[in-house]
Order: sequence, then C-alpha cells, then structure tokens
Amino acid sequence: MSEAKKILVILTGGTICSSVDKNGLRFSEASKVKIVEHFKNGDSPCAEKLNFDAVCPTDILSENMTTEKWNVILKTFREIDVTKYIGVIVLHGTDTLGFTASLLSVVLAGFPIPVMLVSAQLPLSVEGTNGHVNFKAAAELIYNGIKPNVYAVYRNSDGVTYLHQGAHLEQCENFSDDFFSRTAEMLNDAENASSKGVAFKTDEMLLNKMGDLKSQVLRVQPYVGLDYNAYCLDGIRAVVHGTYHTESVCVERSRGTGRYSSTSILQFIDRCKAADVELFLAPCSAAAFCYESTGDAIKHGARPIAAQGFTMAYIKLMVGCALGLRGDKLSEFANSDINNEMM
Repeated sequence: MSEAKKILVILTGGTICSSVDKNGLRFSEASKVKIVEHFKNGDSPCAEKLNFDAVCPTDILSENMTTEKWNVILKTFREIDVTKYIGVIVLHGTDTLGFTASLLSVVLAGFPIPVMLVSAQLPLSVEGTNGHVNFKAAAELIYNGIKPNVYAVYRNSDGVTYLHQGAHLEQCENFSDDFFSRTAEMLNDAENASSKGVAFKTDEMLLNKMGDLKSQVLRVQPYVGLDYNAYCLDGIRAVVHGTYHTESVCVERSRGTGRYSSTSILQFIDRCKAADVELFLAPCSAAAFCYESTGDAIKHGARPIAAQGFTMAYIKLMVGCALGLRGDKLSEFANSDINNEMM
C-alpha cells in the first residue's frame, strides 16, 4: 500500500470539540481529537489512506471568539509546513463560523492547499450529531483533490450535506441549525465526497503581509430609533454601516431647515470626520446613489462598499486596517474581489 496522505486538523473548540457529562452539561475536550478516531474506524474509502496531525491553538466556545483568538489561529496558519499536508480541517463552533470563514477566505487567498471548516450542531457523543458526517465529507474532499480555497462543509436539518465557499457562507440564523450560501453545492452522504471546488484567484497571501487584527472597526446595523450618540468612536479606525433592503439609511432632516439630529447618519458622518474615522455603507451599489437618502449620505462623505455582504465588508475593513490602509486605498481594498467573495 502506498504511503498515507496527511491532513492537519486545527481544533479551536466549539460544540464539535465538546462532550456531555452525566448532568447534560457540555464541556470541551478539544485535545482528545475524538472525531479523527471515529473517522479512522468508519466506512470511508479514504480512512486507511489518510493520516492526521492535530494542533489545538485555542479551545473556546465560538461565541467567545475575539480578535485576539483570531490572531492565535492566524499564527497557527503562518507556521504550517504546507509541504507535509494535502489539506487542513479547522474544527470550529457554529455561532461565529460565518465570520471566521470570511476572515480565512480573505487572508488565506493563495494558500496552496484546501482548508475545510467543520462544525457540529450537537456534541459528537450525542445521537443525531452531524459532526462526523461533516468531517468525513471534508476529509474525502481533500483526499479527492478539491482545488485550494477555504470551504465549509455542513449537513443541514434536511439531511443534505452542502459544500460552501467560505467567502459566501452566511451566519446561521436564530432558531435554526442550518447554514446557507449562494454557491452551496449538494454532496451525497452515501458516496465518497468529491468536488472540483473553486481555485483561489491569487497566489499572494495577505496573511504574510498584515499585522495583528485589532478591534478597530465598528459595525452599525440600522434600525428605527437608532441614536448615533450612543456610539463611542475611541480607538475606532473605520465604521461599516449596514443598509436597509433598498440599500437606504436614515438621513432625517428637519423640514425647511436642512438641520439634522443624532438620529440621522449625517450627524454620525460629521462625528466620524471629526475623529478621523472613515464610514462605509454596505451593501451599497452604485445604483443606490440615485436613491435620495443614500445619495445624501454618500455626498456627505460615506463610502459605499458594493456587491458584498455586511459580514464580508466588516472583515475586509478589519484586514485592510491590519494592512495599514487608509482613505482611497482602504476603500479600494474593501471593494476588491480578491477571492471570489462577490455577493
């Protein structure tokens, strides 16, 4: 038999790395790598052809993910000897999976081997968990030569396992255990999972150019009753401001006077200018400029980010700031399509 191929497993915690005690409480056992043992003893045609190394740079519930923890994970990727592996599997909790998938898709563009994000809706010891199925599909996809990119593999409650490009993965909604993306590809659980995937568009990784991520980008979601005086701009370099479904924002002005209050984004833009903070609208297409309120905000100084979702826009600004970009260069980077992330 030929020498087994090797995959690196990066454990970060979350439900997929948890067990349940006699009282039904979940606790993490990330270092035990039980999912690999299950795969090696399972029915996958790749089980005997694959070996695994495992590292555990952080062990947290994914709702406790921070920029500091992200930096630890990115440091792990910088230290990988890619000549030893055919792929990487990252075990990750579901709550912030969409954020990490977007981040890795941006900073790992050009990574020479595929990266699979794998999660579970229930601990591996609990009947009905999808963790083992997700891991099996990820390992098989890597073994079968999927093109280098960042992906997420997840079986939804409909029993169908989907392959997602990490750059397109949406956050799981409340009251749901399912993940979606506009480029989701159905996989057959009964077969040896295989897909050509989508290759990176670049060979140049930002991971090796950027500094540490910092919590210096503020996300603001519009809602009725929003008062911008509630936001502090200390330590903030950029603001990514969401839009309503028509890509509009509140620019409320007093009729006949042109004055506006702290419920208007125009006041917030003024505050940002005074604090040397750049404000971006996302998603915000060129066509939205013709809409009265959005056009007013853009004329006032808001910068649009087109064709990308709110989460990806946030990640691009975080990475852009870590690269030391400001002004037009930061705006150009936020709007760039460096890794098939157009949404």
